Amino acid sequence: MTKLVHYRQLLVVVIVFMLCVSYYLKDIVYRLGHLDTFSMKTVHNYTNAESARDLSAQKNNWRCFSLLNNTYQNNKTFEEVPDVTSDIDVKTLDSKRCNHVIDKYDFEMDFKHITKEERHFPIAYSILAHQNAHQLMLLLSAIYAPHNVYCIHIDLKSTSMFEAVKETASCFSNVFLATKREDVVYAGFSRLQADINCMEDLVNIPVGLNNWTYLINLCGQDYPLQTNLDIVKKLKMFGDRNWIGGTDKFIWAIAQRTKWVHKVENYTNKDGKQERRMIQTKELKSPPPFNMTILKNLAYNVYTRRFLRWVIFESEKAKALLEWSRDTLTPDEHYWLMLDALEEAPGRSGRISWSSPARYIKWKSSKDNCSGVSNSIAPGAKSQNLFNAAGRKDET
Repeated sequence: MTKLVHYRQLLVVVIVFMLCVSYYLKDIVYRLGHLDTFSMKTVHNYTNAESARDLSAQKNNWRCFSLLNNTYQNNKTFEEVPDVTSDIDVKTLDSKRCNHVIDKYDFEMDFKHITKEERHFPIAYSILAHQNAHQLMLLLSAIYAPHNVYCIHIDLKSTSMFEAVKETASCFSNVFLATKREDVVYAGFSRLQADINCMEDLVNIPVGLNNWTYLINLCGQDYPLQTNLDIVKKLKMFGDRNWIGGTDKFIWAIAQRTKWVHKVENYTNKDGKQERRMIQTKELKSPPPFNMTILKNLAYNVYTRRFLRWVIFESEKAKALLEWSRDTLTPDEHYWLMLDALEEAPGRSGRISWSSPARYIKWKSSKDNCSGVSNSIAPGAKSQNLFNAAGRKDET
């Protein structure tokens, strides 16, 4: 009887072990079948970069651990770490000494862990931010490599954040603030212009100083799911083509953003503060220039350098579309795919696909099993996107 009990216990252990092995084998097979995708993830309220990485690693190994301890739950969550670092704290830290910033956020300043493949494939980043310099530093330190280049646009309204980030940028030769800043209005043209400002600065960098091929645009609330080497390997698979997620479906919904003229309106919010917002007028807009087809794209994508050079400096169609988009709603969500769809566009993807390997977004309305900061997926976890933005409600 005792032997039978031992055999049963051994059988239970073997079954649990096989379940864990099958889970990771399934993950490996998934990744082998999705080598063309990669992503970043929004992380909220970490006190330092190391805690974010530790929590991601904990999340990665959680399932098997909880199975063995009979505590498995589909809706497992972690408590958030309170954010105690203000913009003023970041600025004070920067002004004391750059080494303090580098140490606190664990910046990788040398090439000790950078492979030859990475060094020969620098990446450009355009980052738009408007709040929380501390969170921006977590993002920047996570994607930082000394051979990449980073342009940061800080909303004109965000004075304290601008001062803090300006101090930080001065510590690095490959991090700079956009030469032109915009007073960004949600869903307005200024959002698109802010991205273009950084893109123009990055394209203007002489190839001899940094010969980046791809640019990834992000917001200050993103966080990486893949290492720099992983991102390089996947970018190489794109074959010097853009990856701009979008669709030619639901044009009826998109048309409401471009059928009518929109303008910026000043108003007083519920707290009595003066703000600006986009409103729709009763004036009809003219059709897009050059008989272009209206398409819907995601706001965050992967762009080739030659495509951006063509858009910003060379194409009359791009300039005409930009001018036409000034009084539309959320022009950053139609401009890029409409240009990528043109036959003459350099680096055009040649396809329209809603799926995007550049970014995983967890909307507030999402009905998945994860919630809070525990949604951050570390490199090696199931998600294969490059970046992820979780819990966002400010994109459509």
